[in-house]
Amino acid sequence: MIESRKRLASALLGCFCFFVMGNVFGQENASVKVSSEWNPCPEIDEAIFQQLLEKGEVRTQYFKEDVTDFTLFPKTDLGTALDKTWTEEKEPVFVSESLFLIDKPGDSDELDTELISRIMRSISSMEGIEYYSNSDKKMKTLYYQSYTIDSIEDGNRIPDKTGGSADNLSICAFQEDGSFGENYYQIDYRQSENEVSMVIRLQDSLKYGIITAVKANNLVFNIDVLDKGQYLVMYIGAKVRFPAISFLENKLNKSFGARIAALHDWFESNYISAKEAESK
Repeated sequence: MIESRKRLASALLGCFCFFVMGNVFGQENASVKVSSEWNPCPEIDEAIFQQLLEKGEVRTQYFKEDVTDFTLFPKTDLGTALDKTWTEEKEPVFVSESLFLIDKPGDSDELDTELISRIMRSISSMEGIEYYSNSDKKMKTLYYQSYTIDSIEDGNRIPDKTGGSADNLSICAFQEDGSFGENYYQIDYRQSENEVSMVIRLQDSLKYGIITAVKANNLVFNIDVLDKGQYLVMYIGAKVRFPAISFLENKLNKSFGARIAALHDWFESNYISAKEAESK
């Protein structure tokens, strides 16, 4: 990760020097798009990308505030569509976004869209992943079970649908959550030449004991991975609505933030492992 940031910082500096020299030696090149030269990732706001380059992660989180729109997503067709995935009349009470910079192993600049697509459809690989529980102050299992199913109604386990393109693919998934028990999700995918997105939507209810913590369609996770050649930009956004019960608010507010980190770790570990296996 540090090496990636150094490499990108050098690229930024080189582009800036090129732009300055172009203005000194030839005003006819003044029409060059400065944003494209400056920023190796023009799909992300330049100021935000600078933070990402320095820190490896940029995060925003709102709870019970008048903020319901996403802002950090890549400004692509797939990324922009993620801000429109909340379908309920009542607004979410929890909105969180994170951007992550993922360094590619090795020196190849080739696109890994097919690999990214396979990983994001490998629902069974989420089984056993862990997250840090802020309430218990320790690592806990996020999903005891996780797999693709034929339908919400029948719930029969089927192999992950990893073949071909993910574009316009819709699947159903079952997950046994370490905190909320057994749940069903619909997952919708889009895929382009260098980008894959997935929208994970709760289809039943999350239970915390006898309390309904989150109703159907009141939890949406949005994941987008943009391949920039030397590195990946991963976006994860979450919108959730849950009842105004103080102890439940505190638990869920911390829990969903931690789950974003867990989803990032799941993807990155599978991606790095696959790339390392390719190089052997």
